[in-house]
Amino acid sequence: MKKPIRLPHSSFIKGINIDKSFCDTVINHFKSNIHKASKGKITYNYDDVIDKKYKQSLDLSFTDISLCDAFLPHLTKAIKKYEKQYKTVSLLAPYSVIENPRIQYYKKGEGFKTWHCERGWNTNRMLVWMVYLNDVEDGGTEFMYQKLKIPARKGLFLMWPSDFTHTHRGIISQTKEKYILTGWLGWTT
Repeated sequence: MKKPIRLPHSSFIKGINIDKSFCDTVINHFKSNIHKASKGKITYNYDDVIDKKYKQSLDLSFTDISLCDAFLPHLTKAIKKYEKQYKTVSLLAPYSVIENPRIQYYKKGEGFKTWHCERGWNTNRMLVWMVYLNDVEDGGTEFMYQKLKIPARKGLFLMWPSDFTHTHRGIISQTKEKYILTGWLGWTT
């Protein structure tokens, strides 16, 4: 049995576990719609560009209504847990999902290779969330300033601030493909 992931309270990274069968449903949806996926992009000087030195992936907008409906209870639970742990979040201006979430698929040797944060050009992003959709023993996410490496475990739902304080990059697997579901919460006022 795998040891539970323990994240320090001071990291402002919260993890919860969600239903693994939901992860399988999302992966199957991606595979059925791979023809609609596009090469992963990064934003540079307000433009979306494809640059394999930084990121290699196939990305698919998460817009299927039935999947979104099935995901909403997981997202709501994660937000409530985050707000409970970090009470001041709920004192900020109203926030909600501000962009279409994305399913991201990485082949062996692919990933988001460079250090980055999620805020950058988009000042509305406040919190990032990500769900690992499959187990990847030699893959995951590394956070620079927190000095944390979080392994990709199926059903692990992470949430963290979007700013430079949470600069991160993918831990690239050379042995296994990786699927994630990711999105952003931002100010709505």
